[in-house]
Amino acid sequence: MPSPVVHVGYALGFGTLIMTATKGSFTASHCLLLAVNSFFGPDIGSFIGWCLSLTFPALADTAMSYIHDSIGYITLIAPLIAFLSSKLLKKCSRWCDENNSSLISLNLKNCYLLSIAGCLLHFQIDHIFEENGKDKFYQWILSTGYFQKPTPPFLPLSVIFVGACTLSLFFGFAWIHLSTRETLSVRLKYTLILFVSVTIIYLTYLAVSQIILKKIAVVGEEADLGVMIFLIIFHILPFILCLLSIQH
Repeated sequence: MPSPVVHVGYALGFGTLIMTATKGSFTASHCLLLAVNSFFGPDIGSFIGWCLSLTFPALADTAMSYIHDSIGYITLIAPLIAFLSSKLLKKCSRWCDENNSSLISLNLKNCYLLSIAGCLLHFQIDHIFEENGKDKFYQWILSTGYFQKPTPPFLPLSVIFVGACTLSLFFGFAWIHLSTRETLSVRLKYTLILFVSVTIIYLTYLAVSQIILKKIAVVGEEADLGVMIFLIIFHILPFILCLLSIQH
């Protein structure tokens, strides 16, 4: 299991990069709350489980299973931490104003968004580096690939489809940013549309092939379906939630 150093350091580094990109709109308050939820949040389930393991082992297992879980944490613990954090930050900001220190208070909605983002950053690391590779979600990601030998031959349709999606991303991005004279905001809008469109089309193709048609080795041995879902949920979504938590 990754240590507190890894969880806190990664969350603070993640937040600092966003702070730099937003020129300070994502504040130190955002970074600290993100780090608290990245480590203390989900791992409080492990702590409660450890405290109850000797006297109430069944209750300990229940606490661990519900709290040290992305869905359980987001629905049960994150609202509580968001409420307490918003109240604490409001009081601390008043104290900082009196002492000429800079601390931005955050409302309940923004605290909750950061709580979710921190939780997802926590499990981004845990799913990969916990339980010696036996994590259920990590095992599911690998199950969307095909690693047995010999690998079945590539399906001609898959080769064409993967090639078309790859070329669409690369040359679409190049055309948007090198061949048009639109403003940066317009080009970024077109880029987002390109990424979302290709991602939806590709994920739909993978899901239909693997889940409905039960085909194996759709893209050779690559576990694209699991990898893309993992990246969207645990990499891209925390970034979006952090941006949404910025108060304008």
